[in-house]
Amino acid sequence: MRPAVTALLCCGAALVCDGFTVRRTMTMKRRLLSEGKKKKNKARKVTLTKVPGITPPENGKLKGWSLEMGEAGTVQFCAATLNERLFVLERDCGCCGWELDKGDLRGSAAADPAVACCLCGQTYNLVSGEPGGVVERKGVSGWVGGLARGAPTTNKARTQFAVRADVKDGDVYLDLGSPVFAKATKPSSSSLMQGD
Repeated sequence: MRPAVTALLCCGAALVCDGFTVRRTMTMKRRLLSEGKKKKNKARKVTLTKVPGITPPENGKLKGWSLEMGEAGTVQFCAATLNERLFVLERDCGCCGWELDKGDLRGSAAADPAVACCLCGQTYNLVSGEPGGVVERKGVSGWVGGLARGAPTTNKARTQFAVRADVKDGDVYLDLGSPVFAKATKPSSSSLMQGD
């Protein structure tokens, strides 16, 4: 009887010797999750860099830009100016893949500026890139938009990358640390490229 009690006490001491009781041992998953909570996401410092060779669109207009990123490829943007404020998004619609610079501007710079895709009618907020509602069109353009939304290759609208931008003395400044530059999209198959 005495050796059984001693063995039980030794096993009990071994289970508690690392400072955790059996009930409170942390699994690897819990440790990794708790370490992730401790690390705070630091706000990324935004540095605007002058981009030569491009000009801002006229007030109330959309314009397409194409920037060569070396070996990474080409990054294409849709730029809009509303009330002397420049907004820049990814160029291709996240729903149908059509070029947003051919779309329509909605709202105002003070309220809720958005761009609507001219093919499927999906709207995107110019500040955040979040998808909004769908603009219903009438006539032939509405019929074509319905076909585009119903096509099997059409995806659910995703958030577009918005790039911080500013215009000073006619020069365009962009945040080159934006995730859209890391993505570096492929060039469009369209031969009609707008931009400077």
